[in-house]
Amino acid sequence: MKKYFKVFYIMLFFTSLLFAEQKKDVDLTKSSCTIAVAAVEETANSKISEIAGKAPYYLIFDEKGILLQSIKNPAQNSRRNSSSLVVDFLVQESCKTVIAGKFGTKMQKQLKAIKSK
Repeated sequence: MKKYFKVFYIMLFFTSLLFAEQKKDVDLTKSSCTIAVAAVEETANSKISEIAGKAPYYLIFDEKGILLQSIKNPAQNSRRNSSSLVVDFLVQESCKTVIAGKFGTKMQKQLKAIKSK
């Protein structure tokens, strides 16, 4: 009987290690590098938007180039502070790289400030 308890506890120990390793893998995928592309349309083969702050959509890709999501730009119709809204949005989405046709000077400064943190 003692032998069965030992085997049971050993199996329980290794099972808990297995689940702990799986959880670590999931956490690593959450923190993976993402790339934001300012786009004209919401599809992966869309043209890149000329202006980052007023782009209609942002396409979020993983480091392998797989489209994760397409998000309507929350600052597209704002008259002022569109760069601040976009930068906040990109930080919230954990984007490490941003691609667009042109970046305004305010947005460039904000992105550089975030990069240096």
